[in-house]
Amino acid sequence: MVLGLIILTVVCGLTAFIFIRIFLNWLQAKLENRHLFWGSSFTKKTGNLTANILPHEKVFLEPRFVESDGNLTATIFGGKSDISRAIEPEIICENPASVAYLYKPIALWHGRLILPSNEQRQPYGTVFFEVINAPKKYKNFIGKTAFLKWSTNREVQFFVHAVSQDINFTQETQKSQKSGNIHPDRLNGWRNVGPLETLAGSRLEDSVTVMLRRPVIAINYSSGDRHELTIDREPVQIIGRFCALVSILQRKERDSDKFIVRHFNKTSQQFDGAAEIIRIPQVQPDKHGVARSTNHLIEKSPLNPDGWYIYGERDEDSIFVVQAIEPRKIAQLIPDETHFGLKKSLAYLSNKNWENTPAQKGQAKIVLLTPNDATENASISPWQEGDIGIVIHSFGGIGGKKGERQPLGIVTGHFAFGVAKVVRDRFTSELRFDIEYKQVYAHNPDGIVAGSSKWQSYMGDLQRGWLGDRPVCDIICKLDCVCCDYDFDGITLSPLTELNQQLDIMMARYRSGDGTGASLVTPATSCVQDSSQAIYATIKKITSEIESNPQIQDWLKTHPTDAQTQRFHQLVALGESLEKVLMPLGIVRPDWRKNSTLAGIDAELKKTFFAGIATMIKTAISYRTMLPRRTQDEIAKVLLKQGAFLWIIRTNQVGGFDPDIKPIAPTGF
Repeated sequence: MVLGLIILTVVCGLTAFIFIRIFLNWLQAKLENRHLFWGSSFTKKTGNLTANILPHEKVFLEPRFVESDGNLTATIFGGKSDISRAIEPEIICENPASVAYLYKPIALWHGRLILPSNEQRQPYGTVFFEVINAPKKYKNFIGKTAFLKWSTNREVQFFVHAVSQDINFTQETQKSQKSGNIHPDRLNGWRNVGPLETLAGSRLEDSVTVMLRRPVIAINYSSGDRHELTIDREPVQIIGRFCALVSILQRKERDSDKFIVRHFNKTSQQFDGAAEIIRIPQVQPDKHGVARSTNHLIEKSPLNPDGWYIYGERDEDSIFVVQAIEPRKIAQLIPDETHFGLKKSLAYLSNKNWENTPAQKGQAKIVLLTPNDATENASISPWQEGDIGIVIHSFGGIGGKKGERQPLGIVTGHFAFGVAKVVRDRFTSELRFDIEYKQVYAHNPDGIVAGSSKWQSYMGDLQRGWLGDRPVCDIICKLDCVCCDYDFDGITLSPLTELNQQLDIMMARYRSGDGTGASLVTPATSCVQDSSQAIYATIKKITSEIESNPQIQDWLKTHPTDAQTQRFHQLVALGESLEKVLMPLGIVRPDWRKNSTLAGIDAELKKTFFAGIATMIKTAISYRTMLPRRTQDEIAKVLLKQGAFLWIIRTNQVGGFDPDIKPIAPTGF
């Protein structure tokens, strides 16, 4: 009795301390914001954060705002577009061979993962790989089924062994299955399951298609019936076989899923190339009656004049069938709006980024935030070919007649990291972003698989993507201290590589549920916390390596003014600032310190009163990582204050028009 009272007193005292610290942190943040934004009243006078830039400095396009007047269809998909009123072209190419040159393979090494049976299993988690595309040197692999295996490199094998698990479904997993979530049922009862096997076996059928990162070691044995491919990084999920860039002219016939499109002409830089008939299927709605995408009025989308990247393959009638779409506008390096200076940039993040989201239905907007004040070189893009940025992703909710439930009015949404690279577009020769998400994603009813995914697979997939039914915010950060490697007289450190490795581990553990077969999301535990744990692990590992290496310490002392030294000091400051965000109370979560359990994985622990209290305390310790939007905002603000450019891509149910849903901003608190 006495012991119970003592424990209860300690718990109550600790809980009170935590909430007092939360209140003090909140009050301090308010005071800092008041001090920082003492001159913010100018926004009420101008109505636009860029209004005070001189006319000759307005080098970016002005944003287009849409007012809702009760007729949302007419407002967003108005009939003023020349393309939407296009007359059927006189000549439509019906010979696939004559337009084949307009379609490009999505990846050099591309294929479908096939899970071997338990009896067919090979050592180290090897799986089968049906080759869809291969480099010219290995064209004989196409159409064949090869063994896909891991490199014997020490670091690669460390990763493979670290995430390999015996998989045995728990009662919680079985309960989740009955509720409609898809779990790796084919792996249940298997021993020592590797990361390739969890990727191939995540769905009930072999439908995961991926691209292989180079280098790929290909071996074609003399017998001719055995092919092997060896990799050292996890494959990236993609969808479709070929890609083209088109603008949609019109639906061919009423109630048909066939559309007349024009291809992009590289010479004229216009959509006046060959006209062709393609199919954009109408996907089936989910159990709540909401379809992930719709082809209804897609030809009248505000994004249609800029064109769509279409991903898919031809059917038995040689008609190209679209499986995923990507608006060209959001990949381009042309912002609609820009904000110069730290104050304006922070104000935009806090007040404008998700403003009036429902009225932006069908729209997309690109915003550049730079902490530096406007200069004579303001028109120069911060991006160059080959640049790499970190992506901070979140999405909101679905409202309207068919909207999803919002317990207590809270829209949690989702959070993830990713990597964006500036590449030369194959169709237009312009620079564009190539975005790859690192999805720490719980098991779900849609078959979305935790792992690395290209934008077109995670966002643009007509059946599983979020482009058409949710508002989404991707913030791409350009900060050299994170995205560039360090070389201390031959000792190299790469924060970005380390973050990728930590996230690879998290994603593989999510696919297996750490052996339970289930990664689940609750109000108190989510992918946000586990993605944040990956950042924490990255910071601690890089810091530890530097502090324990005398050679690096000597290099820093003897090169105090070197640009790399300055970058390194900026990295240290960034790490300290991020730690304050991830651990606002100054207390390290025990699970983060040991890198043991994950928030989204239930390990069949005994559910007791004190276990529940412990979970609440761990959640409170990292309370800023509970909600995706809050975490995205906090990390973005830290990066801004460290001098980073932020490139914001906001989409709001883009594509066709579904009148029964509307975009809802995620809750940020």
